[in-house]
This record gives sequence, C-alpha cells and structure tokens, in this order.
Amino acid sequence: MIKSIRIIYIALFLLICCTPVVLMLLLPAPETVGKEEAAEMPELIEDGKINGEIGSQFDNWFTKSIPLRPEVITVQNEFASGIFGKESNNVITGSNGWLYSTESTDDYIGVRISDRGIHNISETIRIMQDYTEAHGANFVFTAAPNKNQIYPEYMPAGYLKNSDNNLSRLEKYLECDKINYISLKDELLKQKENGNELYLKGDTHWNGLGALYGYNAIMNGLGSEHESFSGLTYTVKNDWYGDISKMLYPSAPKSCSQYYFDMDYSAVRFMQPRTTQKKETLMQDLMSDKEENDVVIRSVNSKGQGSLYLSRDSFSRAMLPFLVCNYRSTYITRLRSFDLKDIDAKNYTDVVYEMVERKLDSITDIVPMIYAPEVQNVDGKEINDGGNNTVKTKDEDGSLRVYGILDGKKISDTARIYIKVNDDGRERCFEAFPVTETELLGLEEKSDYGFSALLQNISGDTAEENISVIIK
Repeated sequence: MIKSIRIIYIALFLLICCTPVVLMLLLPAPETVGKEEAAEMPELIEDGKINGEIGSQFDNWFTKSIPLRPEVITVQNEFASGIFGKESNNVITGSNGWLYSTESTDDYIGVRISDRGIHNISETIRIMQDYTEAHGANFVFTAAPNKNQIYPEYMPAGYLKNSDNNLSRLEKYLECDKINYISLKDELLKQKENGNELYLKGDTHWNGLGALYGYNAIMNGLGSEHESFSGLTYTVKNDWYGDISKMLYPSAPKSCSQYYFDMDYSAVRFMQPRTTQKKETLMQDLMSDKEENDVVIRSVNSKGQGSLYLSRDSFSRAMLPFLVCNYRSTYITRLRSFDLKDIDAKNYTDVVYEMVERKLDSITDIVPMIYAPEVQNVDGKEINDGGNNTVKTKDEDGSLRVYGILDGKKISDTARIYIKVNDDGRERCFEAFPVTETELLGLEEKSDYGFSALLQNISGDTAEENISVIIK
C-alpha cells in the first residue's frame, strides 16, 4: 500500500513537472503581461564567447513562454490583491476600485533622492531652458503628478503619505534656478475640488479631462495664445483597459471610464507616423490603451498658430489631440533625450519638457543632446585627471565630448561643473551637464558627481593637457 502511494506521488510529481513542457509543444506562446518585454530563447554562444548569463536568461524565457500564464497570474492576483489586499505584480489595490503602481510608492512615503541628485536635475533643466531661450523660443518644464498625489484617499492605510517628497524638494531648486515651471499638481487639485474625476482608476495616467486641464495649464505657463477647447463636447465610456489593470489581471483586465472628446482634425496633416489611415483612425490608434507608434509624432495644421517641440513621457499622450489641433506644427518625441543639437530651435516658438513625478530621477540618466553653453569669467577650483577624479575625452563628429566623474567628498551639493580649454592659446570655458556617461565609463549606475559636455567648434584632437575641470 505504502509502495503504491509512493509510486502515485512520484507519478503526479513528474506529471506536474512535465505539464508546462507539454503545453509549450501543443499551445502557442502567451502574450506578454503588462509592460514586460518579450523574452527570446537565449544562445549558448554570444559574440564568439560562452554566454555566462544563459541560466538566468533561460529561466526568464521559460517562465514567460508557459501557455496559460496570464490566466494563472490573473487567478493568483484575484486572491492576493482582490481578497487579501496585498501588493501583486507591482500593483497596489486601493479602495473603490482604484489601483496604483508600486513605482510611485517611494514618492508617496518620502524616500529621498540625494540633495546632490535633486540639484543635478534642476541644473540640467536650467541648461535646457537657457539653450532654448537663447534660440528665441519659450520654455516650460512640468511634472505630471503621480495618481496617489491627487487621490491619496484611496490608498491603503498602511502607506503613510509624506508631504516633503522629491517633487516638492525639486520645486524649491527650480525656483532658485528661475526655471519656468508649471505645477500641474496645483491645477489638478483645484479641478478635483470642483468635483471632476481626473485620473483613470485602473491606469497610472490621467484621463482625457485631466489631460485637457494639464494642457491649458501648460499653455498658460508658456504665455502663448491658444485654443482652450472650453466648449468641446465629449462622451464618457467605460471601455478603457488601464496599464496596471492589465498587469494585475492580464487575462481579464477590468475596464474604467475614459473621456472621448469630439475633435475636428480636418485641418491637421500628419507627417509622422506615415500612414494611409484616416486621421481620425490614426488618432484613435495613438490614443488607445496600447501606446503604439507614438515615439515621434509630427504634424502640421493650416488653422493652427505657433510651433511646438515637446519632449515627453506617456502622460502627454492624452494631450495629443489638443496639441495637434492648436499648433501650426508640432514635433512630439518620446525618445528619452532632449535633442535640439541638430535642430534649429528658431523653428519653434514653444519648447515643453514633461516628465512624470515618479521618473524625475531619470532626467539625469541621459545627457541632453545640446552643445555645452560657453560662459565667461568662471573663477573656481581647478581639477585635473587623477586620484579620485576621472576626466576623459571623445571625438564626436569633429566636436569634443569631455566627461567623467569627480571626487564627491570635495564637491558641495550645489557646485556647478565647467570645462576649461586652451584653444590655440585662447582660454575658453563651457558649462557641463551634471550627468554621468554611464555607458562610456562602463558603469552600471550613475554617480551624483558625473559630468558631460559636448564642445562645439573644439577639435576632437585637442590634447588632454589643454583641458581641465572647474568647480564653482
């Protein structure tokens, strides 16, 4: 009897172990869950070498390739989140059907970016603004608030809200640096008090109505004449499947209410993406919950006024209808770099830089593609390569990239970094971005004391002994 039970137990164990493999042979691979990236079968040999990461890569591929995985995750999360109220799949279940991303937790409870890190964000934006205004365009920076900053009342009681968070700290630096900053949080809280629901319950983003108020706040901050769309009609449909609802319940996401405005696109022509679709159909695709084909959007509008360069994240997607119907021309990019170096900024009347609150630290992940501004009469401490300081150079199409990392123990949290160059006997000075060139330096994480500057009209052949770093 005992022997039979053991045989049955072993047989069941083997059956359970073999089931995923059998299902993989019989059924198609499942779709990815939420925003995760699809995994490919790893190769044993990569670039002529044995792949040292093949174990973890195979595990990732195998896990994501098991058929019925979305259904299993959905059932699991129904219990963990819906019944027991636990965090599941990076989603927090609040009350009244409100869902929140765990990515916003640090901002909510007050986990701090370092003081030097906050300074670096503000200084990076300041250089962007100086560059833009020097080319005759208006500049605005804005941060889209996390949903739990506007609707904290639905967050679980175990999360304690801290009013002194990274955005409130950054706002003080932005004021000192005289950044033209628009507080969308203030505008949205005001509209919330008027009884408007501004965010999607099952999504990390605002809804169409919240985006309309955000659009008008930004336009007012630019000081530009604009269409307010105040009399625009709309319908509300319970058909939006939000990003975090898909993460929590991948096989059966729950819909929430979305605003759909009656827009007239007759005067709008899209230069990018290129498509044979009708304009209304293209906009429906761009505004859908799939977030596809929207990396770069270029449009012209015969009835519009002014021209816009918008560097954005996913929050600005809901503002697209208002922007393309307001401006004579738009260049709207989701690429994570502020790229005006090869674009004549005089073509733009307005430049807007938008980043969601929970991703503020990513502003200093990538060096903006702008030539370093030349400055005069910088008097500070001179630092050269060596010791705990790293100063490197790189030729970039005839210009000179100067980058590195400095000793943080000898630099204040608010110090600015400049590059001094002896250019054929003439001393010139440029301000550097406080951004770390992680890839060029072979680093996995950025430093608070990294810097980078692309020097225009300075030869890449310039000897390193003619270059020094100034700290002020």
